[in-house]
Formats: sequence, structure tokens, C-alpha cells
Amino acid sequence: MRLRGMLWGMVALLVGCSGPAYAEEGIVAVSAGIASCVENLIQAYAVQGGKPLTLVRESTGTIARQMDQGAPYDVLVAADPEWPQWLAGRGKLKAAAPCARGQMVVWVASGEPPRLEDLGKIVLACPDPESTSHGKLARKFLQDRKLWDAGKRNGRILVVANAVQGVMTVKGGTAKAALMPLALALGSKGAYRELPGTEIPTVAGLGANSTNPNAKAFLAFLRSDGAAPIWRQWGFSVAKP
Repeated sequence: MRLRGMLWGMVALLVGCSGPAYAEEGIVAVSAGIASCVENLIQAYAVQGGKPLTLVRESTGTIARQMDQGAPYDVLVAADPEWPQWLAGRGKLKAAAPCARGQMVVWVASGEPPRLEDLGKIVLACPDPESTSHGKLARKFLQDRKLWDAGKRNGRILVVANAVQGVMTVKGGTAKAALMPLALALGSKGAYRELPGTEIPTVAGLGANSTNPNAKAFLAFLRSDGAAPIWRQWGFSVAKP
């Protein structure tokens, strides 16, 4: 189909390749904010005898819409359960289940992270809640403290494309701090403070049309004892079977 061919071209551009042959061992699509962790998991999987997989990192909502339109991703690793549930309900994802639990933090590039009671006094970079898992978590956290609407009005909340863009916004001096997953903060140096009540399951599943045995084996690895130390290294707690 023409649409599927266009989607293959889009996927090729995302991973910097020229066609589908490069992805014969499987494509893993992951929420941008936790991509470095999943990259480590792919490396560990290969060390333990699996074949390397291609990684695509994007906002969860973007990935979900691409999969809904037929993008040939074999595995989805999403930072929250809502988009996987949406895909499963549309028959585009199977075997979806939690594999770890993530945590949101407020991060600064240098110095001490702000106290929670001071978040309304500084400029915060926040991932887009309309397309990212971490943005939805960040918005809810701020809404519960009556900071979201006020921050949007007074310019102290800057909505950015995703959590990775938040790091760049802080480093560029446009924002004082950024709300992001702990996994990204651990890979970005700086300092952070955990945001209470923002723990969320990380959910992985198999694309409904995927028949790739290597991708299926990687999905099983994500929930195995071999993957648990890597999840913990990146600030996750490991989900119980």
C-alpha cells in the first residue's frame, strides 16, 4: 500500500537510514524521555545473545499515532499506560503490560533544585501534555497544586516538545528548571528533586502485526531478571509479574 510505503520512509528518516532492510531484527519505538535507558537495555540484550534492534525515540503520542496509521514498529516502550491502552483498544498493540515504574522530578543544570513550594516562583520547562506521557504527568502535578493555569498566564510555564527539549531549554537559559522523568535527569547531570505522587508504570507491548521473533524475545527480556538491574540503574522500580 502507498500509505505503508510512506510510513516506512518516515521511519527510515527517523533512524537515519534509507530503507526497511536495516530493521530486519526489529524496531523498538520508545518515549523520548526514557530512550537512553531503553538503549542500554537493547545493548544488554545483545550482550546476552540477542540481536541488536533499531531504536526510534519520539513523544509517546506521536509514536502511537504512527502505529495507528501502520508504522511498522515491532515493540513499543511507553512511559505511561494510556497510549498503549489506546492502541490495544484499536487492535494495534498486543501483549502490553508494565515492565517498570518511573518517577517524575524537577531538574536544574547546576546548583540546588528548587523546593516544591517554590515551583510557582520560577520559569519551568514542561513537556507538551497533549502529546507526551511526561507532559501529562507534569501538568497533573502542577494542576493539583494550582500552578498550571497561573503559570500559563504569567509565562512561568514553558511548554516544550518533549522532556529532552526541556533539558535544552534549561541549558539555554530560557527556563530555570524542567519537569522530566528521573531516567532523563540521571543521564543529564545537574541536580533534581523527586515530585511526590508522580510514579507511573512504564508499559511495553508488541505491534499487532509484528511476527519478528527477535522483537518478541526482547519484549520478554524487558520483564526479566536480566533487565532489572538496568531499570534500577536508571531510577525505575521493577514491576512485579
